[in-house]
Amino acid sequence: MKRFLLYILLGMLAACGAGSKTIVIPPHSFALKVKDKASYEQLSITLREVQESRCPKDVNCIRAGEAVAVLNVVIGENSERNIQLCTGADCGIRALSDSYNLSVDDQRYLFKLDSIVPNPAQTTVRGEPVVYFSIRNSK
Repeated sequence: MKRFLLYILLGMLAACGAGSKTIVIPPHSFALKVKDKASYEQLSITLREVQESRCPKDVNCIRAGEAVAVLNVVIGENSERNIQLCTGADCGIRALSDSYNLSVDDQRYLFKLDSIVPNPAQTTVRGEPVVYFSIRNSK
């Protein structure tokens, strides 16, 4: 609740700036497993796959690795695209990031990866990966 109020306050402050026409809306958070679907405004989002190559805990690896979430985003009825969100030390090697800007007509959406769990670098627990991410838009 505190986080939500902070975003509201920051949005109001940004909107009050001299000549500012940007309205920032707080992010909406999602947690998806592979093949799970979610929707946000005119977007339909499906987690297509998780590519996991992070170095397991207590193992000596040549590289630290990364985990990539591949999201299929359908925009209204008009178009679709796959976006990749990456976490881990080696994301830069693949020219990937933990965020992605998507522009649709006059809307801009920022996808931000929070985490992909379980993280083999932190635990020996195995399981189906869950991707935590948020979407923020500005008009």
